[in-house]
Amino acid sequence: MSAHQTIRSDNGLSMDQIRAVVPSAFATKAWDKVSPRYGFVPTSDIIEGLQNTGFQVVQAGQSMTRMPDRVEAVRHVLRFRPQHAPVLAGQALPEVVLMNSHDGSSGFKMFAGLFRMVCANGLIVSTSTLQAVTIHHRSNAVEVAQQKSLEFLGNVEYIGDSIGRFINCPIQENDAYKLAALAARVRWGNEPPAGLNSRDLLTVRRYVDSYQNLWNVLNVIQENVIKGGVNLTRETRRSTTRVLRSVADDVRVNMQLWGAAERFYNEGIIDVPVENELMQEN
Repeated sequence: MSAHQTIRSDNGLSMDQIRAVVPSAFATKAWDKVSPRYGFVPTSDIIEGLQNTGFQVVQAGQSMTRMPDRVEAVRHVLRFRPQHAPVLAGQALPEVVLMNSHDGSSGFKMFAGLFRMVCANGLIVSTSTLQAVTIHHRSNAVEVAQQKSLEFLGNVEYIGDSIGRFINCPIQENDAYKLAALAARVRWGNEPPAGLNSRDLLTVRRYVDSYQNLWNVLNVIQENVIKGGVNLTRETRRSTTRVLRSVADDVRVNMQLWGAAERFYNEGIIDVPVENELMQEN
């Protein structure tokens, strides 16, 4: 998984702050090696368009590359928050997540996101709840992004209801273990770190998360999977899991964990829908 660099401020990021960490958002042309048919749309135009619609950038990150000519073309992710964001179910603020690239590694996609205030978790709502949007690299991309962002906000009441359902859904210890094991597979596939006990992904970092409901369990697992720091049992030396350092995998893992929680609530099944098509190159 590729490394990435990121910056976040809940007071909003200036263009200069974004540019310093995410130069790919300010590219003026596509990477030289993409197809001539590739339609270039500057991400900076989208940023300005959403700012004019009442959103501000609160987080920005991009993949890192060893190829100097590709620095301004790699995949990047930005999180936007409406200036007067409602607090959903007393737990989270709605955000819009935008992913783009100029090297063909990612299409231009938008997702509904959540920012959990108590622990700075950045969940992304599964497409099974709210349809993610693929925006084509065309001249009207800014207008489409503005429209879709406002449509996402129009659905925040439904997302807030989902949070409320998760809060009121008790989850037994055995099912929580199964959800943690599923999260390990989503994060590491068939090659988890040596010495990982997936039950340790349920380690609570703060008292407020100790109550055993689906919302708390989801957030505990998500934080441990994304941020790392989970102890690994090894005979030679003490070690912990690493922070997730991939722009695309951060989106994928967050979305699939939300989808798994939603399926458990609706069907009582610990499984996750496959949504990798959202991450495919195009």
